[in-house]
Amino acid sequence: MSLVVLDARETENGVAVTFMTEKGLEPIEGSHEQVARLADVMRQVSVMAALNEHERVWLEDVVVGDAVVKLGLNPCGQARVRIVRT
Repeated sequence: MSLVVLDARETENGVAVTFMTEKGLEPIEGSHEQVARLADVMRQVSVMAALNEHERVWLEDVVVGDAVVKLGLNPCGQARVRIVRT
């Protein structure tokens, strides 16, 4: 799944981020700490993806508000992302 950040803004509850994915718009909202953790894990997965040629694996689930953002690796240097609503 491709993932593009379209918007990020501060809210009363923390931070709201809108992603564009292959499935359309995916808004998530969570605390500053949750969104910061997501950004950290996204950076780490991005670096690992560039080095990955063959693995297809989920690496980490990050809770952001009512969503779980699953991050992992696909073959050929690609990251994988799935946003699941709880």
